[in-house]
Amino acid sequence: MHDAIRSMMDRYECRSPNDYVNALREILQDLALLGLWRSRFFEHAAFYGGTALRLLYGLDRYSEDLDFSLLKPKASFSLKPFGEALQREISSFGFHVEFEPRRKPRAGAIESAFLKTNTLQQLIVIDADQELLRDMQPAKKLKIKLEVDTDPPGSFETETQFVLQPIPFSVRVYTLPNLFAGKLHAVLCRKWRTRVKGRDWYDLVW
Repeated sequence: MHDAIRSMMDRYECRSPNDYVNALREILQDLALLGLWRSRFFEHAAFYGGTALRLLYGLDRYSEDLDFSLLKPKASFSLKPFGEALQREISSFGFHVEFEPRRKPRAGAIESAFLKTNTLQQLIVIDADQELLRDMQPAKKLKIKLEVDTDPPGSFETETQFVLQPIPFSVRVYTLPNLFAGKLHAVLCRKWRTRVKGRDWYDLVW
């Protein structure tokens, strides 16, 4: 295991397979942010949503997706040019992931992609307790969804936050008041067919 990953694992007390999966996902999220930083992504976009609250502001629940907003509208924006940088960064720490862009709906403003990997293989990389992994399906996939709003709301504010592991780097992120506004919007304005999600209420109260 890479020394930096071993140090990152020290943040977690893993007692179950789910604990290890959550730790793995969060480490891969940090590495993805590092890859985006190296590729100058944050000159064009800001991090927001539940995972931003978790990784940068200390929200006490795990979050799965990486949500971003462009700093100004650009309908032609694509995540594809950043895919190689993400894979290269993550592989440099001993992990293997696939980058899978999704075709944006013609009328949609959300550009999305997935980072996918074999869960069991990557748990072996972080030296997960093999006894706990006996019953895990060998083909199980871990997915991290990346979404970029290419038509962002106006007048939002951002700030710079620093991530210290695996190396120190900076992330442009919505300020807490703007993150609060985003959660309030999620609670009030989600379409009825998708319903309000419990995590939105939790984050709003937090």
